[in-house]
Amino acid sequence: MGLQAIADSIKLLATLAGIVVIAYSGLMLTTSKDPIGRNQWKEVILGVIIGLCIVYLAPIIASVFSGGNYCG
Repeated sequence: MGLQAIADSIKLLATLAGIVVIAYSGLMLTTSKDPIGRNQWKEVILGVIIGLCIVYLAPIIASVFSGGNYCG
């Protein structure tokens, strides 16, 4: 199992976890009547989106700064 396979596995797990968290947060957001609770769930969704962006941009950033291929 090479580094590329490990990186792909991490991306897959992060994506699946992100989807589950966003779905749960969306459910809680739509059913919450408390304005403070709604804002907290919005922050959770935003955090997951930012985290997934970091996971998917990390290989690009690493290849730019290293001057080569990421896990290649």
